[in-house]
Amino acid sequence: MVEFASCVKGIALNLENENVGIAVFGSDTAIKEGDLVKRIGSIMDVPAEKAMLGRVVDVLGVPIDGRGALQR
Repeated sequence: MVEFASCVKGIALNLENENVGIAVFGSDTAIKEGDLVKRIGSIMDVPAEKAMLGRVVDVLGVPIDGRGALQR
């Protein structure tokens, strides 16, 4: 996993000598070619719990349905 300066996370899919392909998990409006990213030192980890039933979450498990945070 990687993180851009705008706090948007992503995952590196291909590594080449001069380029890296990244799948972005969020809005890419603040990201531009040449931006630096940092490796966050973890693999993709998405929780799965009863509080998620009936909710709409993004690829990282963050609610996007306007109903607030998950009750844990």
